[in-house]
Amino acid sequence: MSHVLIRRRLIGLVLFAAALGWNPATAAAAAPSTKDHPCDACISIRVGLPHVVRGPKADMADNRFTEIQVAGGHFRGFDAHNDTRAIDGRYPSDMGGPEHTVLRPGKPGTFYSCGQWLNHAERAGAAVLGFIHDETACNYPVGQTHKSMSLATSTDDGLTWNGLGQIITGTDAPTANKNTGEGDCTAVNGQDGFYYAYCFRARDGALIVARAPVSSPGPGKWMKFFQGSWDQPGLGGQATRLMNGSGVSAARWTSTGQTVLTGWVKGGLGLFLSRDHTTLTPLPEPLLAVDPGEWKRPAPSELIFYPVILDATTGANQLTNSWMLVYAYMQPNEAGSQKYLVFRDVTVSTSDTQASAQVGVSLARWYNAGLHDHWSTTAAVPGNDSAYKLEARSGFLMTAAPMGKPSTEVEDCVSERPGHPDHLLAQKGFCEAHAYQRLRTAGWVYAQQQANTQPLYQCYADSEASHFASNRPDCEGKGRMEILLGYDLVQ
Repeated sequence: MSHVLIRRRLIGLVLFAAALGWNPATAAAAAPSTKDHPCDACISIRVGLPHVVRGPKADMADNRFTEIQVAGGHFRGFDAHNDTRAIDGRYPSDMGGPEHTVLRPGKPGTFYSCGQWLNHAERAGAAVLGFIHDETACNYPVGQTHKSMSLATSTDDGLTWNGLGQIITGTDAPTANKNTGEGDCTAVNGQDGFYYAYCFRARDGALIVARAPVSSPGPGKWMKFFQGSWDQPGLGGQATRLMNGSGVSAARWTSTGQTVLTGWVKGGLGLFLSRDHTTLTPLPEPLLAVDPGEWKRPAPSELIFYPVILDATTGANQLTNSWMLVYAYMQPNEAGSQKYLVFRDVTVSTSDTQASAQVGVSLARWYNAGLHDHWSTTAAVPGNDSAYKLEARSGFLMTAAPMGKPSTEVEDCVSERPGHPDHLLAQKGFCEAHAYQRLRTAGWVYAQQQANTQPLYQCYADSEASHFASNRPDCEGKGRMEILLGYDLVQ
């Protein structure tokens, strides 16, 4: 290592320590008190409308989106694709503006020669900590790269970064035609004196976790969780598999002190809760109903990846009961170069009793006047508020069949016939039988009227040869009612 590089590292460590302003007494006072935790089945979640914030574009949305609030009250988000770019907005979901690069790939032979992806930014006193996913020895066409994590600090709100070095590495070495190493981490302050980093281990697809003191999270301070103890070094140590590591990101729910993680469950994108940072319990119902996706594009399935949960007010991953779900997205039948960044509001509430429908996802109707197409869907609509404009909100669909009550699965389809597209929300099985292409599972409706539900009809506008969904039997005067699909949630 050159004397210049050593000097830069030392300067970075000094700035980092000074910025933290660590005080053990203050840290102890900040630790959460014991709280009553709601039963997991007593949590009610409503996922709001999706908004496409960026895209379509190839070189974007290749990391777990993160952001911080900066002086003056606005927000700075970080998107990445080999390099990391900063985006400024007026509020946390206002991330459609210009971008400029703040981190770049390193020189050949460095641990970040293939790129630096900022996966999480965390304020620490006067500085900002950057948890950076690094790659080297890459040959992406054959599926080869080597992952690790490093730490950096910034004293100008993420416009420039001072690298401190690697904090998490795997037990394996770069290998031809394979993904190796450990990375793709998101970090969260547990408010118990430790940062926790949840990471993907490439060799077996596992989720692992490591931690370091908030007072000193630099290189050499991280310890992995292995066989019940935090006693393996972050650099090269062993780690216990917690679950499948694909699609995982971490946050902390301040209302309960629990760690909240995204992850894949049967039926879609799920939520996991943990009170001890290592025991992960999935909620009974998915956060989003998602069909299995394919990375080889184009493909008939949609693809949701790199999901994160941030607070809707602060943009941080210390969550109140108002969240944002942020993810990268590819539409069915589009190429891999057509990536989008999607934001959705998520409202969470708790009670003393089990929720009858734990998760509901917003059903909206969009209209494209040029195509004469009404599109009733729970999915992100590229061109929302431009080519497709919001026409109506139609309640919420459930993300899983309710236990003990008759229900109907509905799917989102589109015609393959010549002329303009005809999007259709229909009962499962209808589309394939009537020459429509299935796009996705939209969700579930009750077969019979329940409390907090309303009818949902399949309608048809003869003048525009377009289907749509409505909560009114007169189809709001836009067409005629064909069938009753079932009963969806009012709220």
